[in-house]
Amino acid sequence: MSLNIKNPEAQALATQLSSLTGESLTTAVIVALRERLTNQQRQRGAEGKSERIMQMAKKFAAGMTPGSRSEDHANFLFGEDGLPR
Repeated sequence: MSLNIKNPEAQALATQLSSLTGESLTTAVIVALRERLTNQQRQRGAEGKSERIMQMAKKFAAGMTPGSRSEDHANFLFGEDGLPR
């Protein structure tokens, strides 16, 4: 199988990376692509995780008694002097 990219900037970047790492051009491109793919997969996984957390929070909040979500818990934990009760 062959990959033929005819772009001067891509060629220059790959050559520069290859020179810096001491890897072959092919290895430098493979490692760079693998790193970018891993980064994108990790990022998309994090986005999905935060969406699931927000869904759970909304579901949990719906079952809470009125007024309990906006209460300032610091009033229960600390006195007027700022020290723990």
